[in-house]
Amino acid sequence: MRVFFRYILALLPLLFAACDAYDDFTTDPSARLTFSVQEVAFDTVITAEGSSTRTLMVRNYNDAGLRIRSVALEMGAESPFRVNVDGQYLDGGTGADFEVRTQDSIFVRLECTLPDMDRDDVTHYDDRLLFCLESGAVQEVALSAIGMDVYRWTDRTLSEDETVESKRPILVGGQLTVDEGVTMTVKGGTRLFFRDNGSLLVRGTLKVEGEEGNPVVMRGDRTDYLLKDIPYDNTPDRWNGVTFESTSAGNTLTWLNLHSARCGIRAEKTDLTLESCIFHNIAGKDEAVNNGLYLKECELTAHNMCISNVMGHGLWLIGGKAALDHCTLAQYLIIGGGTKGKALHLANRTDEGECPIEDYTFTRCLVMGYGDDVIDADFVNPGSREEKLLFDECYLNTVEDPADARFVSCLYDSKEAEKRGNKGKSPAERGLYKVFDTTLFLYDFTPADGSPCAGYGAEF
Repeated sequence: MRVFFRYILALLPLLFAACDAYDDFTTDPSARLTFSVQEVAFDTVITAEGSSTRTLMVRNYNDAGLRIRSVALEMGAESPFRVNVDGQYLDGGTGADFEVRTQDSIFVRLECTLPDMDRDDVTHYDDRLLFCLESGAVQEVALSAIGMDVYRWTDRTLSEDETVESKRPILVGGQLTVDEGVTMTVKGGTRLFFRDNGSLLVRGTLKVEGEEGNPVVMRGDRTDYLLKDIPYDNTPDRWNGVTFESTSAGNTLTWLNLHSARCGIRAEKTDLTLESCIFHNIAGKDEAVNNGLYLKECELTAHNMCISNVMGHGLWLIGGKAALDHCTLAQYLIIGGGTKGKALHLANRTDEGECPIEDYTFTRCLVMGYGDDVIDADFVNPGSREEKLLFDECYLNTVEDPADARFVSCLYDSKEAEKRGNKGKSPAERGLYKVFDTTLFLYDFTPADGSPCAGYGAEF
């Protein structure tokens, strides 16, 4: 016991010395703070909406503490930026008397609300956050933001024909409804940003007239980042998608990019003509609706269409007619975990009864995804073969049945992978597609040069 106390007594001077060093502050003008970044950038912020929060870490690597006489926005109260330093809000854009002890740090939280300038192009904002040390030294961190003005539609109903053409985004809150007998025409370059509760309901007719290089975009309204290099726009579950009711007719969608939704399209007893459309990143908490296209007793004509990375089924056809030419169904969603649906799910019944298939034809289509088989069917008689179903010269990730006459001149991915000696490798390792980046969630499912599926599916 005496040895123990002698040991403690021997350590006391060192402990007090350490405490003295921790409590010591310097006014040496060469002692500086270190910032986690030299610029805090907000890109892009919808004006009058308020941004997400950015964090700046302020560190002191010096052998003594540093007192900060003041932290201030150069523009003061006129700045669009808001700052909280170590738990203290900078009222009027300025605050005083902060400390950063040696080998310690404090956090600075920043937000901004940018004014609506009523402009079609974006507006750039800059300011500086100034740290004035007790020594008189001044350090700064640059602040920047890009403001984007929008038109705002909330629970809007179109009761007469309307053509929508806008250089600035349209921010949709609640439900945008196209009444029965009414046509909504959306011109190329128009962007519809849907809030979390946003959706489009079509009781009449929807005509999307996008163009190559100038598509119509339907997406969520989050313009910030989930992680450093991953924008929310690259992730699903942002809005509620598009629904076509049975009163709808004559729908033609050309060069539409619909993504980041919980549901792509749900339609019943209507017709859809899709040309060069993308439906991507469809997922959410309600597995019953998380499908790319859910079409019940509809008439679908699609060319150069891509449905990709869906929590439920990519394309779910129940009865009706469908003719797909050079379309891609790619089921590679990695978000959310659990069991994903199929790239293609066919059915001729629901719980309410039978829904006869009039004719399903797939020509030069690419149907791929994780797993051994991404095509399945739910037919009234599981052992029977639907006579009105044809896969003609398609590239498929499914189990080959040479006796099945519904598959004509098709290539099967498992055979091609084995032939090339890359069975079990990832799509990126196999060079199947132009872009397949599961780290940044970036994809382009156009077949890459030299890919075994080149010449099949959609090209964008």
